[in-house]
Amino acid sequence: MNKKYYDLIKANILIVDNSPENLRLLSSLLIKQGYRVNCVADGEMALHAVKGKLPDLIILDALIPLIDGYRLCQILKTSEKTKHIPVLFISSLDSEKDKVRAFQLGAVDYITKPFFWEEVIVRVQAQLKWNQQKKHLQTLVQTQVTQQQELEQKLSQSRVLLSGVLNSSLDGVAVFECIRDKWGKIIDFRWLVSNPVATMTVGETKDSLEGKELYKQLNLTGHLFEGLFNLFVQVVENCTVLNKEHYYKTDNAWFHIVAVKLNDGFAMTFRDITERKQMEITLREVNEELERQANIDSLTQVSNRRRFDEYLTQEWSRCTREKEYLSLIFCDVDYFKLYNDAYGHQAGDRCLFEVAQGMELIIKRPADVVFRYGGEEFAVILPFTEGEGALKVAQEIKQAISQLKIPHHISEVSEYVTLSLGVSSIIPVANISPKALIETADQALYEAKHRGRNQVVYKSLKLPTPQSQV
Repeated sequence: MNKKYYDLIKANILIVDNSPENLRLLSSLLIKQGYRVNCVADGEMALHAVKGKLPDLIILDALIPLIDGYRLCQILKTSEKTKHIPVLFISSLDSEKDKVRAFQLGAVDYITKPFFWEEVIVRVQAQLKWNQQKKHLQTLVQTQVTQQQELEQKLSQSRVLLSGVLNSSLDGVAVFECIRDKWGKIIDFRWLVSNPVATMTVGETKDSLEGKELYKQLNLTGHLFEGLFNLFVQVVENCTVLNKEHYYKTDNAWFHIVAVKLNDGFAMTFRDITERKQMEITLREVNEELERQANIDSLTQVSNRRRFDEYLTQEWSRCTREKEYLSLIFCDVDYFKLYNDAYGHQAGDRCLFEVAQGMELIIKRPADVVFRYGGEEFAVILPFTEGEGALKVAQEIKQAISQLKIPHHISEVSEYVTLSLGVSSIIPVANISPKALIETADQALYEAKHRGRNQVVYKSLKLPTPQSQV
């Protein structure tokens, strides 16, 4: 069964009943409702079943062999691993004493036999929904506790910073309190504290800033904190920490801003990082260009052999993990040496460029890449592509190059430049090297040339047979 099947399953249910008829009926009903069902006939088998994948619900008969239902329920509820699993009794024992005993042992519901299937479905759905909501609430509470602890730690550190380095800090430091309307909604923030760097950055003084509204009364040309109002609100209302690089477009400047909740407001530090940001942008652009040049063949402007080796290794690993096909096409310009001899090396270079660009036009998906493998030989790596798809791409490449109608009167197969292509495909496995795919595609290319060139040959890659263990 594939992953999509398991994604559709509502829940895993374990049925414990020694009646084959009951097991068949219950499992059939629940499977039709989209549940995954496991059936066992006695208490020992039930304990063994829960040691594997824990069920989301256990339907339990009180009268089962080896370990009766009550004892089994008691065992499950005393184990840390299984005590959270809801247990629903379906039993022919219908006395009040029997039902009370089941609930005392931790059962969540009790249905007497004979039962109505509609009732069973409704009660199963109710218990699964309740258990899911309980788990979600527990996770939510734990997440909120963790977030609160993290925030308290950061807030404590911020208070120490504000009290110790406020006036001596080289960063701008400021504290704001919320201004709320009569419904409690934040409509602005009031300056409470600001250090010299903060006041200088916004072009004010400490006295002129104190008590002013950050967005309404303070008239700044091209507001330094323009676009941050909603983020400041989130800091206060949601106890989030704002940590971002902010672009001040009026002065073409960058600031690194950190804001944390402080009472009914927030404390903020901000630093001018314009020089560093400009250096980062320049360095990134230079590195990207160097990386591009290192991976591009200067003549054909497609990826080079160095990039081929890296990319094949990368996609081999990815397809191994995801158990998907990886295909490889090798292409050779037919009688290219004769072409060079007849038309000259400049024409030969122009021919290789046009062939490479023609191949690029055929390749549509971002993950499919054309490479100049060496000389007049090219390669195409096609991740997530089976042999049939790779063969189709190879035929399209062959046709596209023929339609370029690059004259080649010395060729023995056509009056125009043509390609011979070898194709191979495999679902990679960890114990095989990508070299096997290269060799197989190369053999297919050799056969295409041996058969007369200007054609595509597919050669399957056979996995080695595992040696028998002695």
